[in-house]
Amino acid sequence: MAKRVLVVDDDPKSVKYLSVMLREHGYAVATANNCDEALAEARKHRPDVIALDIHMPRKSGVFFYHRLKADEAFRNVPVVVVTGLTRNDKEMESLIRSLLEPENVPPPEAYLEKPIDPKLFLSTIRAAIDKAACAAEN
Repeated sequence: MAKRVLVVDDDPKSVKYLSVMLREHGYAVATANNCDEALAEARKHRPDVIALDIHMPRKSGVFFYHRLKADEAFRNVPVVVVTGLTRNDKEMESLIRSLLEPENVPPPEAYLEKPIDPKLFLSTIRAAIDKAACAAEN
């Protein structure tokens, strides 16, 4: 059975790019353009991993991440942050990490910068799924 990836991004081009790449490599893909859609989709079909953009209108990816990790049913779903906000900006990267990684919330499995390197993205998604599967077995 194909592993499920939820792609959360408000940019239609990014959603299409990541979705096509994932489908071509055998993943089942669901998409959401905002926090509310993402939460509804995750509840409808629990993903094996989430590719999450941070900068979205209304409720940010940070809000979604905290809501997701606050729910015991989704606390162990791996999240790969996919963002253009950190491009060569260590202060922005530090800010994003401080927002996503408070003491009571597990950190995301990875941070990837846009534009996305396809091989790195796919290997990161696979590693996040494998790590979560290993943790579930133990």
